[in-house]
Amino acid sequence: MKRWLVLTSVLVLGFALTPSVQAQDKAALVKERGAIMKSVSGTLKALGKSAKAGKVGAKDAARVAKALAGARKFAGLFPKGTGSDAIKTRAKPEIWAQWPKFEASAGELVAALEGVQKAAASGDAGSLGAAVKTARATCGGCHKPFRGPKPK
Repeated sequence: MKRWLVLTSVLVLGFALTPSVQAQDKAALVKERGAIMKSVSGTLKALGKSAKAGKVGAKDAARVAKALAGARKFAGLFPKGTGSDAIKTRAKPEIWAQWPKFEASAGELVAALEGVQKAAASGDAGSLGAAVKTARATCGGCHKPFRGPKPK
């Protein structure tokens, strides 16, 4: 009898805590997505300055490698239930409604950042400037259909 009571108590407590844990997981995903996008944005801004100054070095190539690593896992951070209808985020429901298009856009970002990385590694400021411009345009192509206003 005591075992049954203990088992029932554990199960009830487990189910009671599940929504809280799920909410924390969702919040962590949203935070990680935001951190990746801030990293990409900051990287492109810094590399644009390097290109404009004509001073491209190994530091620039290393910096884009970090942003690229984040971009490669970005699309995987959008499981169902992590949109603006479920949690405070800028992720619009269109992401899940148009998943193949979103996934393709995320792939375009990766490809654009690979181009930035290659240009940064070459040390050629002109190539880097052009690659950064292309990457920024790629960002806008995803933000317009899939990113909503800042949540209140």
